[in-house]
Amino acid sequence: MFKYRNVLISVYDKTNLDKLAKFLIKKKFTIYSTGGTSIYLNKINIPFKEISKYTKQKEILDGRVKTLHPKIFGGLLANPKGKHQKELIKNKIINFDLLIVNLYPFEETLKKTKSHQKIIDMIDIGGHSLIRASIKNYSKITTIIDPSDYIKFETSFNSITKNKKKLAIKALEYANKYDQKIIDWLNGEEKNKYELRYGENPHQAAQARIYDKAFKQISGNKGLSYNNLLDLDAAIRIVFGYQKNKNNIAAIVKHNTPCGYAIHQNQKIAFQNALAGDPISAFGGIIVLNNKLSSLTAKLISKGFYEVVAAPSFENDAITILSAKKNLRIVKINPKIPKYESKSIFAGTLHQETNNFKIVTKKITGKEIKKNLNINFYIHVLKFVRSNAIAIFDNNKLLSQCGGQTSRVDSLKFAIEKLKKLPKNKLKEHLYLISDAFFPFEDSLKLIIKSKLNITIFTPLGSINDIKIISFAKKNKLNLYEINHRHFKH
Repeated sequence: MFKYRNVLISVYDKTNLDKLAKFLIKKKFTIYSTGGTSIYLNKINIPFKEISKYTKQKEILDGRVKTLHPKIFGGLLANPKGKHQKELIKNKIINFDLLIVNLYPFEETLKKTKSHQKIIDMIDIGGHSLIRASIKNYSKITTIIDPSDYIKFETSFNSITKNKKKLAIKALEYANKYDQKIIDWLNGEEKNKYELRYGENPHQAAQARIYDKAFKQISGNKGLSYNNLLDLDAAIRIVFGYQKNKNNIAAIVKHNTPCGYAIHQNQKIAFQNALAGDPISAFGGIIVLNNKLSSLTAKLISKGFYEVVAAPSFENDAITILSAKKNLRIVKINPKIPKYESKSIFAGTLHQETNNFKIVTKKITGKEIKKNLNINFYIHVLKFVRSNAIAIFDNNKLLSQCGGQTSRVDSLKFAIEKLKKLPKNKLKEHLYLISDAFFPFEDSLKLIIKSKLNITIFTPLGSINDIKIISFAKKNKLNLYEINHRHFKH
């Protein structure tokens, strides 16, 4: 129950306040209020004590300082027993045991105006501080920030103090969300607010906040779209997210999936190889290169249709060549791969470390393969194919991939089927097939044998059928290597 029956009311949103105030008077509460709340209570003939008269300190700085006073915060923060109470008596300070508070409409103001001063004025100080103080002493103070809770307060008055902790948590969440809006706005002055025409589909509204200097669009008659940014993010993570590489890397991404990837000492050849893996899917894709884009590579790129070409820098002639294609966005990037990634879900948000673990492979069965410095990088590329994921490479490029299937067998079938579109001599080369997770049954291995391709298989282990899978691989003389981590992507 309420011991002191002193309530501090400081609200911007006065919804249902008339009913609550009358109820509090009926329950013999003494109401203390400030500024606009005092004016409202006076209009509806509710008796109250003005904070400035209680503290003997007038509001100053255009109302910015009203409740920030020891007589207010002492009454909120004092423990109900012991020396704190002696200090209150000595300083003629009352105890509060109920706080009704809500904050200035910061978020609503952002929607109505771009005036810096008007927005600054809506950053609440006193109300926010009152919430923090009451939460620190939640065993004593009942804090209500939501007008919709006023009725619950009235109907469960005799037991409302049992919910002090829940109400404190709700108040803190409210204050934290309020702070985050301010942080976002302040960051907005330091970040580029990137306007998007729409989201993944034309009927979806969308916006983006881009870190300052993350990229600069050099050419193109329209800005980057929501989907462009998603694909650009995937391509940049593929090219720059593994480790520094002296060779030239070219990645082509379509629908957030790598459809072309190659690594070579020569940039022009790297791009040619990336395109050769799946030239049909590359149509309308996103190209990212890890080094300065040369004019020779630009000439090749200009022969096809792509949405975006991105690189850390460009030769002047390369910009001239690519700028002739008005619908092609040329983007200079300053890539920084985050350590964590987030995703919104129905219950809130998920957060995880970026999948950047060191990759280790170990031969299980079959022959030792020739030293191939690119295998770990190919496994890195596989991480960006949607699970269930299968990717097939030759010595320097991605040839085929399939993901997003609920059956690993289906992913394998489609990946092998795509290989048939390649020249026959290419299919005679040594290929590397990588799976993002283990093969739980022999059916996948049988499919690989049936393809009659010269394939070395890389897969994590972890199935209850590992022994059977390894035994089958030995019996059929398959080259099978273990990857130390699985690499699901959902």
